[in-house]
Formats: sequence, structure tokens, C-alpha cells
Amino acid sequence: MDWKVIMKIKQGIILFVVLSLLLAGCSNSNKSSKSDKIVDVYYVNSKTSGLVSENHTLKATTPKEQVEELLNEVKHNPSNAVYKSALPEKTLVGFTSIKSGNLTINFDESYNELSDIDKISGCAAIVKTLTQIKGVEEIQFSVNGQPMKNTNGDVIVPLAKDDFIDNTETNMSYRIKLYFANRKGDALLENIANINYSGTESIEEQVIQRLITGPDELGMYPTIPKDTKLLNISKADGICTVGFNEKILDKLPNLKEDITIYSIVNTLVELPDINKVKFTINGDVEIPFDKTFEGKLNLIENAD
Repeated sequence: MDWKVIMKIKQGIILFVVLSLLLAGCSNSNKSSKSDKIVDVYYVNSKTSGLVSENHTLKATTPKEQVEELLNEVKHNPSNAVYKSALPEKTLVGFTSIKSGNLTINFDESYNELSDIDKISGCAAIVKTLTQIKGVEEIQFSVNGQPMKNTNGDVIVPLAKDDFIDNTETNMSYRIKLYFANRKGDALLENIANINYSGTESIEEQVIQRLITGPDELGMYPTIPKDTKLLNISKADGICTVGFNEKILDKLPNLKEDITIYSIVNTLVELPDINKVKFTINGDVEIPFDKTFEGKLNLIENAD
């Protein structure tokens, strides 16, 4: 083949590759531009208390206007009836200008009336929603102009979206009461613990997982059999329904039968909006878990 023909073929191939790359670049650029306008607005799943999201197309163009737009979306109820706003509409929220990627969100005094779980949910929803805005990397929270503090009284440092995904060092902690068995296995002992709320699973789910893991304090003993798995958990109308696999029916040595049940029940009724507990085993109702349970304080050792 003549070398001139070969050169033309090579030039054609190069031209084709260059054009393909340019077209791909244009296509990706358009796609990126379009996707920048579509963001996730985070809400609370009313059944699990975990964070969920719905797509929202931004109308505003400047970061300041986008913050205002998304804060308004976070406070209003979403289209999905199962979801709810992470913040009560009466809670006033303001913000300062964005400086070096840091945005300060200020709540009014009504924020202090919220439960700890609602406070954490609200902050998580705001952080995960607003950090999608270009130029907003982390958020500092304050109440009435004063730095927000966690349940331990420590000032909460600026939070980024990753603080609510994989980072277990986040200061957004929630204090809980867990109930484990005493040495004789005939009473419950109270264990105060902190859990880090990420918004990816409900407080109820985290609490049950801690009970399954067992105590880490001397003098306290497990109440849930080894290999027990939490299959599902939900709450509605003040009743929390917990589903386990069949391993929950295994009897632990030297443990009274109702200690397992009330270890779970007494722990869950300490949480907001839970007054009673129901159980299922692999989706069915089994003895002795075959009724609706209320807390039983007389099983708690040294309880007043």
C-alpha cells in the first residue's frame, strides 16, 4: 500500500478519535451542567426515623439563593406521605454568608424545644442537603447566635456531609438507656450509653443492635441469644414492632425468660414516641412474644 494512503488512513483515525473525545467532552459537560441543578433534599422516614431523600430541581442560580431555596424545601413536607420534614415549620432558620466553604446556620429558641433525635435529624438533613451547593463544604450550627452544643455540653464543630455517612467520630451523639441482665439473671441493670446518629439507620435499630452486641461493663450480662438477627423494626402510633430470626427463642443459661423480653421492651420505651412493643419471629407471632408489651419497671434492679 502506498505510504500516502497509509498516512491518510492514520490521519483519519486520529481525526475520528479527536472528534469523539471532543463530542464526549461536550456531552459530559452538558450532563454535568444539567445534574448540577438536580439535588437531593433530605427528610425523615416517619416509620423508621432514618433519613430519606427526594429529587429537587434548583431554580435559584446563586449560592445564597440556593441556600434559601433548599432550606425552605427541608422545612416543608415532601410529596411522599411516609416522609416528613426534618424540622418543624415553626422553627425559624437563618444563615450567614458563605466564607471559605463554611456556612453558619442559626436556629431560634424554638429549636431547644425539640427532642434530641429531632435536633440530630434536622442538622443531618440540612448538612446533607446544603453541602450539595457549590462552595458549601461544611456547616456550623448555632442557636440564638450561640454555638450549638451536643448532649454532653461540647460545642459541635462544623459538620460536613461525610460526618453523617461513615465517620463515627461525629459529635452528633444521642444518649440512651440500655437494659442488660444482672449476675443472677432475674433482674435488669441500667446502662447509660451514647450512640452516634448518622441518619442512615433509625435510633431504634441502633439500640437493638447494641443490645444484641451485649454489655461492655462488668457485672452486666447479655439478654439476647448469640446469632440473633434483627430482621426489621418500625414504629407507628406509639407502638414499636421488632422482627427477629428464630435465634431469639434460644434460652440463655441462668436467665429468666421474661428478662430477654423486658430488656428489649424497657430499652425501647425509653425512646421518644414509643409506649408499647410488639414482636415477630421470622414474620410470625410466637410464644412467649405473642402480645403487646409495656415497660416493666419492677424488673429493674435498684429502680425507684
